[in-house]
Amino acid sequence: MIDRVIIYKLTGSKKKLITYCLLLIAYYLLLTTTFSSCREHAPQIPANKLEDNSLSEYLMLMNKEGVEFQNEEIEHYIDSLKLDMKQTSTGLRYKIIDEGKGNFFEKNDRVTFIYSIRSLLDNMECEALKNVTKTVQLGKNEIENGIEEAIMLLKVSGKGQFIIPSYLAYGMPGYKDCVPALTPVFCEINIIEEEFKR
Repeated sequence: MIDRVIIYKLTGSKKKLITYCLLLIAYYLLLTTTFSSCREHAPQIPANKLEDNSLSEYLMLMNKEGVEFQNEEIEHYIDSLKLDMKQTSTGLRYKIIDEGKGNFFEKNDRVTFIYSIRSLLDNMECEALKNVTKTVQLGKNEIENGIEEAIMLLKVSGKGQFIIPSYLAYGMPGYKDCVPALTPVFCEINIIEEEFKR
């Protein structure tokens, strides 16, 4: 864990967050209205159908704005703490403290590890995500995508620090009272043991 208390405040990007949240609400209302009108008025005539192109373009725009907003917040966090982190093609940021020994992990390997997670934007921790020991089989959707990707950057006894965007972590639902919706997380992982399935 970073051994100093960090008070992280949102920058001028609050407006972008509010805009993004409003877009999500508008999208939800759009879908609710569309689907409820389909149920109420059968059969549906082509004149009142929502064009497929407009819906997919709207979804792409929302996703793009959400990813851009999170990237700005993550970069601000990294810069403000002067963290030395690299980035994968998916947007996962990482710092390998100890790579470990042996081979890197692959799909179907069974891995036991300890991890701690806290919300990136408010630095909030909770007992449910602190020093959790877990065993998973990689590639079986037993853990969030970002944590699985982070594990695959390590070997046995490896340790690393990771910043995981919300779309690779807890996404729209968040996690209990620990991680708000659409919030990136800071994660530390320590690999304990493995069982290779190759």
